Amino acid sequence: MTGPIQPMSPVGPNEGQPGANQPRKMWLGIGLALLGHALTIVIPWGVAMVVSGEAAANFLVGALIGQAILLIVALAVGITLAVKRDGGVGVGLLIGWAIGLIISPVVGFGVCVALINQSGGGLFG
Repeated sequence: MTGPIQPMSPVGPNEGQPGANQPRKMWLGIGLALLGHALTIVIPWGVAMVVSGEAAANFLVGALIGQAILLIVALAVGITLAVKRDGGVGVGLLIGWAIGLIISPVVGFGVCVALINQSGGGLFG
């Protein structure tokens, strides 16, 4: 025989417990890191289109500088948040940075090819 029936709690099974919203916060961190990677592609691309000179070289330098800044910021903030206050966002930043590190060179290569073709350098014709 079991004990008395316990009343139901007004909150969900995980709500109110520490770490209950960690997945949502982790996805937020991943999104922020991927947004950072996107900005390191879009901003240098726009600058390369406006500034005179070799567009592909200008883009490449700007994208590398942006990635270096993103590396420092994502690792510093991600590790600090993961260790001290908000593990979900911190871990998400680190995961998103790593995912973006795989995707960004592929996108950056495509942008460089497009800029070289646009400037008349003509890799493909």
